Amino acid sequence: MINVLHAVEAFSGGIVQSVATLCRALDGQARFHILHGQRPDAPEDASAQVPPGVTLIPWPAAAREIAPGRDRRAIAELRAVVDRVRPDLIHAHSSKAGALARLAFASGRIPVVYSPRGYAFLRRDKGPAGRAAFWMIERLLGTLPHITVGCGLGEYGLARGVSRRAVLIPNMVNLADFAAPGHRRPEAGAPLRVAMAGGIRPQKNFPLFREIAGAVRDRGWQFLWIGDGEVPGGGPLPPNLEITGWLRRAEVLQAMAGCHVFMQTSLWEGLPVALLEGMALGLAVLARPAVGNTELVIEGHNGFLCLEAASFVAALDRLDRDRDALVAMGAASRQLVEHHHAADRIAPRWLSLYRHFGRYHRHG
Repeated sequence: MINVLHAVEAFSGGIVQSVATLCRALDGQARFHILHGQRPDAPEDASAQVPPGVTLIPWPAAAREIAPGRDRRAIAELRAVVDRVRPDLIHAHSSKAGALARLAFASGRIPVVYSPRGYAFLRRDKGPAGRAAFWMIERLLGTLPHITVGCGLGEYGLARGVSRRAVLIPNMVNLADFAAPGHRRPEAGAPLRVAMAGGIRPQKNFPLFREIAGAVRDRGWQFLWIGDGEVPGGGPLPPNLEITGWLRRAEVLQAMAGCHVFMQTSLWEGLPVALLEGMALGLAVLARPAVGNTELVIEGHNGFLCLEAASFVAALDRLDRDRDALVAMGAASRQLVEHHHAADRIAPRWLSLYRHFGRYHRHG
């Protein structure tokens, strides 16, 4: 059985779901350990989301931003865990974990599989100089022995520009977690319910979500932000916007299932798991045209791409007036996930990749 060490600095949000789904899909076919950072927004129920045989190991020194002293300690901790669990390969998730893993094993002694899940050089909370520096770091690290796995077509295209070797394995969801969507047409006169799921942080662009809700506060539409975090300044929340705070996994899916539209306002993404989950629940989708979003939203088929608040409002108005289109787009969302992102279709590609690198390590 292949022995895989997941190295995850950003153990929160969609990365938790990506790793947990992978572990569950390959349970019994691979042995997994998860070395994880300890961000404040890490879910309290992470251990309950992975199979019982998966070992979770804290990674105290791992941190998001570059800090040479702390990064050296993180590399030492990673090497110590590798010596203890003796994996056949390391699967590093996120830019920071990918950098640390490739630096720790620059010789190729342990194979490294790297999933960026949203490259750092896409960050819009950094200026042009900062993004250029992140791109240069990826380009330099891309010369080291490893393979980069793009989680979507957009990320795969970026990976080919900065890594010697790249493959595409799309993000996936386990459809067993998502009951087949029922009839999502709101009752006559019932207001639209619009959801977004994620932590309130710069990437997810809460100010735009709040602006959209505020612009239609007199329409009766209800907006639900599923997650927690520090709300940025900008005045009081409009009365039609609710922030749930942190919820357990089952509660997140229940809250999303009670809505009609998933509205993705992120500034940058890899291939957003939360958006995939909304689609799996049969929601019509609206999203900014960020990397990843553009390949999940097919204009006029399962939703619309929107850039600023006015275009989101216009799309919501269109769906509110045409409930038949709302239902049809939700059904199309579900169908797209079933055909292109279901775990039973995608997980065998991960197992094949793992076995190839594990065999190389054991016999090379």
